[in-house]
Parts: sequence; structure tokens; C-alpha cells
Amino acid sequence: MRKKIRRTGVVKRRESGKEYEVQRVNLSYEKVVERISKVYESEGYRHRTVRDYMSYWREFFEIIKKENVFDVTKEDFRRYITTLLDVRKLSPVTVNIRLVSVKAIFSKLVKEELLSSNPGEEIPKLKIDEKKIYALSDSQIKRLFSMVDTDSVAGYRDYCAMLTALYCGLRSNELNALEIEDVDFDNKVILLPGAKNKNRKTRMIPMTEKVRNELHQLVTENIENFGRDVKHVFVNSFGESIRHDLIRKRMNMYGKKSGLDKEGVRCSPHSLRHSFAVRFLRGGGDIRTLQTIMGHSEISTTQVYLRYTDEDLFDRYQEASKRNPLDI
Repeated sequence: MRKKIRRTGVVKRRESGKEYEVQRVNLSYEKVVERISKVYESEGYRHRTVRDYMSYWREFFEIIKKENVFDVTKEDFRRYITTLLDVRKLSPVTVNIRLVSVKAIFSKLVKEELLSSNPGEEIPKLKIDEKKIYALSDSQIKRLFSMVDTDSVAGYRDYCAMLTALYCGLRSNELNALEIEDVDFDNKVILLPGAKNKNRKTRMIPMTEKVRNELHQLVTENIENFGRDVKHVFVNSFGESIRHDLIRKRMNMYGKKSGLDKEGVRCSPHSLRHSFAVRFLRGGGDIRTLQTIMGHSEISTTQVYLRYTDEDLFDRYQEASKRNPLDI
């Protein structure tokens, strides 16, 4: 009798001229958490990044209701996306973040030779609408700043933080983490080390004379109030680093006091960062310099601001309308 050849469950693939074998086994997604977490940590990924990746990974398997990583298919990815959108009501932007994270772990499993292929490789990210840039006009900025009581300790701190965001374009978390040693008062620059930057690259940010003077005054007062052990530029009433959302909440309060919130204006450190970028380009700054100051990895991220700086657009529209009047 002819011997029947049955499948062994062994998958073969070629890589760099060599043939590897990936044995199809019962690999639970929790085992992957343990294994891949160590890989990411050994590669220098930040703890928060690893934590978020593993959280999204567990969520993925909870949704598709499978245990074995080898059983995952493209259809599982589609069901995962649909659930996040329709059931959990997450935005496409948030879904894309989680999708990319899960796909990255599958790719890492392939690289570690635990899988032969990534089942989500051909699943594209969701198409999303371009986000609106919430930049404030000069009059709105003046109204917002007029609400800050600079005679109080907390108010002066808020003023300096808002001023730094407006003239230097720092992110909210960068303001929170800013230390006195990061500020070169003599050369009027802020030197953010890679550990405090989103793209992990050291960044040099110029300061105006106004920002330099106000930050120097703030640091001087902090040392007088809390002693020379004070470490951060922006501190709470105990001389400690501020909560991650304090400046945002304080700015939201100022926005309500000024009535800007009723006009649909978002008052946040990021709004001031956007305002900085738009003002920089309108003032004649170039896009490459802005990319460096803002800390963007891709120039395409910075180019979004160009659409908000075409001051001739309104003038050309008005001229064209005058030449072609229609009285109805």
C-alpha cells in the first residue's frame, strides 16, 4: 500500500538564501507578552511604549477570542478594526495607533523566527481626515494671556509655561519635564536631551530675549522659595515637578474666563505650539528650520502648517470678487 504523506504543520520560508523552519505550535498570546517585552526592552524601547504595545496586543486577542497566535488570520484583523470603530466607538486615528502596534508585534515575532509570516501585513491603516490646526490669532492670544494673574506664584508659573510654548513651540510633556539644566540662559537656547523628546533625538530650541528673561526670573524665584535642590523649571507649590495635565487644565480655565471657549477656541499648550508654528512661517521662517525646532521626524508633519500661512489667499479672493460682482 502506498504510504500517505500527511501535513506536519511545518512551514518553510526562505531568508537571505537560507531555509528556516517554523514549527507550528500552541503559542499563546500571553507567552508572547513575556517574550517580546524583553526583546523590546533590550532594544531600548521606553517602558511606556512597551506597556502600551502589550495592552493593545491583549485587547486584540480578547476581541478576536483566540488564544493561539498561529490561528490569527486577516479576517481577525478586520473584525478587530470593526469592533474598535463600531462597538468601542474609537476614532480612526486611535484605531490606527493600536493597529500599527499589534502589527509591529507580529512583525517582531517573524523577525524572532517564532512566526513565518505576519497575518496583518496586508491590512492597511484607515484613511483619516486631515486634522484641523487650532492656532490662535494675535487678539485671541492677548485675551488668553490677560486672564493670567502674574502676581501669584502659580499664575507667574503658568504665564512662563505658556510663553515658552508660544515662542519656542514646546509640547506639553516637554514643558512638564523641562529642568533648569536644560536651559542655557547665556546662549538663549533650550537643549532638550533625547530622553525628553518624542523622536529621542537631542533638540536645540532658541529662546527670545523675553522668554529667556522670564524663565530666568522664574528659576530665581523658585530657588529662593524652595532652595537650590529644586530641579524643574515649572514646579508646584512644594517645589516638585507639576502633574502632566496641570498646565492644560489651567489653560482651559483661562480660556473659559476669557470667553474663548464659547467661540470654539481650544486653549491648550498644543494650541500655543500650533500658534508658534504658524507665526514662525508667517514671519518669514523656513519649513526646515521649523521642522528642527518642532522636533518632527518627517517634513510632511511640518508642512501642514503651510496651509495656514497663505495670507495672499484672502486678498486674491477679494480682488477676484470685486472684478466679477453679482448683485442678487
